[in-house]
Amino acid sequence: MWDLLGHPTVRAVLVIGFVLVVAYFGFQVIFALRPNTSTADTSPTDLLSDFEEMQSGGDINEEELRNIKSVLGRDRQQSSTNPPS
Repeated sequence: MWDLLGHPTVRAVLVIGFVLVVAYFGFQVIFALRPNTSTADTSPTDLLSDFEEMQSGGDINEEELRNIKSVLGRDRQQSSTNPPS
């Protein structure tokens, strides 16, 4: 039995299996700790308030905020005329 574990091929398979198990658990931890960033929970109103906060903090200027408002308004109009299926 111990002679079999000394074979290089068996050792390589065991090491690869161990690395795969550690990677699997690592991904599970990352996905559990990472916040959900799907677009289903963002609304144009929430986005607009976030961008207005950015503008008040000086991250974006008034012109950029107007452009963002126009894009969000256009997206809102398109979503109201084309309801999701």
